[in-house]
Amino acid sequence: MTVSKNIGVSFVLVAAVSIILSAGPAGQPATRPATRPAGALLKHLKIDRPGRRVIVDATVMLRKGMLEFLMCAKGAKDHETLFVTDVKPSSLHAALLALGLAPGRAAQWVTPAGKKPVFISPAGAALIITVRWTDKKGAAHEVPVTDWMMEVATKKKMHKTRWVFVGSDFLDNGRYWADVEGLHISVTNFASAVIDVPFESTSANAPTNDLREFGVNTASVPPKGTPVKLILQAAKGAETAPAARMTFDIDAAGRIKLDGGVVAPENISKAVRGFLSRHADASASVRIDARALVFDRERLREILEQAGLTRITFTTRALRAEILPRTPAEAKKAIKWWKGQFADEDEYPAEDAAATLKHIKRRIKQSEALCELWGDYAAGLKKALNEYNAQQKKKKESGK
Repeated sequence: MTVSKNIGVSFVLVAAVSIILSAGPAGQPATRPATRPAGALLKHLKIDRPGRRVIVDATVMLRKGMLEFLMCAKGAKDHETLFVTDVKPSSLHAALLALGLAPGRAAQWVTPAGKKPVFISPAGAALIITVRWTDKKGAAHEVPVTDWMMEVATKKKMHKTRWVFVGSDFLDNGRYWADVEGLHISVTNFASAVIDVPFESTSANAPTNDLREFGVNTASVPPKGTPVKLILQAAKGAETAPAARMTFDIDAAGRIKLDGGVVAPENISKAVRGFLSRHADASASVRIDARALVFDRERLREILEQAGLTRITFTTRALRAEILPRTPAEAKKAIKWWKGQFADEDEYPAEDAAATLKHIKRRIKQSEALCELWGDYAAGLKKALNEYNAQQKKKKESGK
């Protein structure tokens, strides 16, 4: 099975969620009271929880030409996007999570052995996108954003459509893919974008030439540079969209994170069953630190499968820090290497050395926490064993 290089498998975001202080798990309504008014999350982005919508400040970028994107970060794809914004894609993703929406499934081209490529459409929580702006006379307007787009083949206004929250992924270096490429909303099935159209509209490197292409409906679009507000409204039933993903991380110490927060293994099954009750076509994405144990991976797999979640994608993250020495000889060799770095006047190793020291401190802290846990475990086990031995002794004595 092969996958096109710019439309891939399931992705999800866990970074940036911390800026939504009380957002609930993906696909589950947040715990903040619904009566709380809309408030600014960032300078150019607002969340209206009662209205179930996200409002993004943007600027008109094109008045004519072909489109691959509806909205991008400034400087990313300015020549092929209708709007640009200062909002980061990861912030948009986090805002949608705060509405109780879960990321879904990005578009895929799969090629079964000996068969023709098969397109799998993007799917996920449905969004209705409108654009609001004020004209030169001061009159306010709001229309479906598709009114500003046209189908190139027919030269007619693009048909109204709902968009889908598909999410993006983390790269090996830990950065959010959509932030790196600056892609918010795609009209050409880019898996790196946060939002996509729910049908085939692929870029030119797709396996087929049967492409749906869109351009700017110039007659409807105000001048370039016009400030607008892009309104992303959660459609009815978006919180329970069939296609949805949970995301798990396993760190070097074997700790499991669910959507960015540490979760105890014994609590995962309940969370998974609740997720499955809301999303019939649920899947899971698991990212594993290369230093984690095989046991850590298989334990999570077993928990997920027993809870009924069998569509699981495992990815091993590239190492972002050095493997620390495990023998005195390795430590001695590492110190010798560092001294060589410091002696080289053409190199500047101080920053790398400082980062390594921070990494060592983190690992020591993790190890100390594990030692404390194991110490408590040993004490509890010793107590239980002593009680058992005492009971056995009494039984023997009473039997005499």
